[in-house]
Amino acid sequence: MLGTVALVLYGVIAPIAYLCAGRGGLWASALAGLACLAGAEIALVISHLLRAPGRVLWGLLFGMAARMGIPLTFGLVASLIDGPLARAGLLFYLLVFFPVTLAVETVLSLPQPEPDGGCKKTS
Repeated sequence: MLGTVALVLYGVIAPIAYLCAGRGGLWASALAGLACLAGAEIALVISHLLRAPGRVLWGLLFGMAARMGIPLTFGLVASLIDGPLARAGLLFYLLVFFPVTLAVETVLSLPQPEPDGGCKKTS
């Protein structure tokens, strides 16, 4: 589901990226989406693996590090190199993809509701 949302968002962003920076904008937006998607996917896996009551805080910490670290590192390296990706607006595309993938990843990491709707019948 996370990948589908990122792909749909890329479909919305791609025409704007192409108009702003041509093929470089398409590459910058695609790689920004992949960096944010990779960070969110890894955070989901970590939070799932560390769900035990004694490990939840570690799951939160490592998940946050992956969720923020991967896009931040990618954007930092691209900006320091000052190559075509940075000139095409990679950091702006990271700012578009990050909150969306964060929101979807947060919803996916919440506990699933009970099949009966969570309501208890009283007689």
